[in-house]
Amino acid sequence: MDENLAIDSLVLKVKEYADGRAKDVERGAETPRLAALLLQKYGLGVIEAVSMIYDTPRAADPISKVLDEETTKINPQWREHDRERWTGRPADITLSK
Repeated sequence: MDENLAIDSLVLKVKEYADGRAKDVERGAETPRLAALLLQKYGLGVIEAVSMIYDTPRAADPISKVLDEETTKINPQWREHDRERWTGRPADITLSK
């Protein structure tokens, strides 16, 4: 598969996953914080795979850009929340009812 076609297809997959997380937030099934974390983990897996397959991290730049944009739509404070999660030891998420 052509690299550009593959990257474009994976950008769409990340957007589709993000749409699913956003819908879960809208219906109250997930908090924006959790949905953003799940999206970041999904997207980072895609990015790592693309970087390995094409033997350069630059190949995944379009995916990284879309991942950050989509995460920000779900949770504008995701970067701050990510830092908070990692400053706690051990890193964790808080579950509430």
